[in-house]
Amino acid sequence: MLSETGGRAYLAAVPAEGAPGRTSDRSGHQDVRQGPRPVAITVSAVDAITGEGAEAYLSGADAVLLVPWDERQHADIVLVLEHTVTDATVGKLRSLFEETDGEGPPVLLVVDEVSDRHLLSVVRFGVVGVLLRHEVRYSTVLLAARKALAGESLMPPALVRAVVEELRVLQSLVLLRDSDLTTREVAVLRLLAEGLSTLEIADRLSYSERTIKSVLHEVMTRLKLRNRTHAVAYGIRKGVV
Repeated sequence: MLSETGGRAYLAAVPAEGAPGRTSDRSGHQDVRQGPRPVAITVSAVDAITGEGAEAYLSGADAVLLVPWDERQHADIVLVLEHTVTDATVGKLRSLFEETDGEGPPVLLVVDEVSDRHLLSVVRFGVVGVLLRHEVRYSTVLLAARKALAGESLMPPALVRAVVEELRVLQSLVLLRDSDLTTREVAVLRLLAEGLSTLEIADRLSYSERTIKSVLHEVMTRLKLRNRTHAVAYGIRKGVV
C-alpha cells in the first residue's frame, strides 16, 4: 500500500493478517505449493519503517521466499528502496556489484526520484529495473521482480528516454575521441547539417562569422574535403554529426 505524507508517497504499510493476496495454511506458514515458482527476495531499505513494511508484505505474499540481507548472495533478486538516489546509493550498489564480481542477483530499485547522471550509474551496477514510488504498490513491485527475472527491464518511459539520451551522448564522446575532428569542428558541422548559414552558426556558438568560415576551411583543407556538403557527409560517416 501507499501512504501519503507531505505530498510524497512511501511504500511503508504493513498488511493485516489474512489480507487479500496472503495465502497461509492453518499453522500460519505460507503455502507456496501452488502458483508460480517461489522467488527469493532480499530487501535493503532507506529506513526501518519502509524496510519492515516491505518485508511484512513479502513474507505474506504467495510464492515469495524472504532472504535475510546477510544471506543476500542466495537471493534471486535484490530489492532496494530509497527516497532519492544519491552518491551514497550508487556506492552501495557498486559494493553489491563488486562483492560478487558482477555475478550477484539483479537489483530492482524503487525510488522517489533519480537524476539522469545517477540513473546511468545504477544501471551499470546491476540495476535491471527502476520504479517510481508514487506510481507503484507492493504488488506492483513483486510483479516487477518476476518480470525482471524473466528478462524484462522495467523503467518509466521518461527514465528510458534519459538513459537512451545519456548513452547517445557517451557514444558521441567516444566517437569524437577516436575521430580526427575537434569538439568545435563537430559543433559547426552539426549546425551546418541542420541547414544554418555561417552567420547563424556564429550567432548560435557565440563566435564571429569569420571564425566559423575559418573552422570550415581548416576542416576541408586538412581532410581534403571538396566542399561543405562533403564535410557534413564526412562527419555523418564518422558518427559524430
